[in-house]
Amino acid sequence: MAKKERWGRPYPDTRDCSIYNERLVRRGELYIALDFLNRWDDLLAEMNAGKCDRPYKYPEPFIAWMACIHIFLLMPYRQMEGFVRKLAEFIPRLTAADYTTLFRRIEQLDLSLKVTPEFLAEDVIIAVDSTGMTVTNRLRTDPGTQRI
Repeated sequence: MAKKERWGRPYPDTRDCSIYNERLVRRGELYIALDFLNRWDDLLAEMNAGKCDRPYKYPEPFIAWMACIHIFLLMPYRQMEGFVRKLAEFIPRLTAADYTTLFRRIEQLDLSLKVTPEFLAEDVIIAVDSTGMTVTNRLRTDPGTQRI
């Protein structure tokens, strides 16, 4: 309930509660891009073309997506397996991977970004979260002490 007075003066409440509530709800939304599901079979066919060993069961974009979940949500591999199992119940085209496969394939990924002028010329989507994520892990020291 809004205050009718503020510091002894009348306070006109001009806020729209529905807009405020919608902003709070949107803070909890998680953008999960599942574009690779539309090309799952095609990507696997490309990856397995000319391969002599055991064929791949999961395309590279799926493994990269799982690596993002592992890194950004700090989710261990066994929990990621449970996450994908439950998500696969709602998305029929998604196939759940076991945690050992996720670990091995994620360790083989090259997740480095190539910075080129062409990359900088394209639109870039950046997600920002303000829930208290730290950027550095520096030790704070007193000005009079030295670290060895």
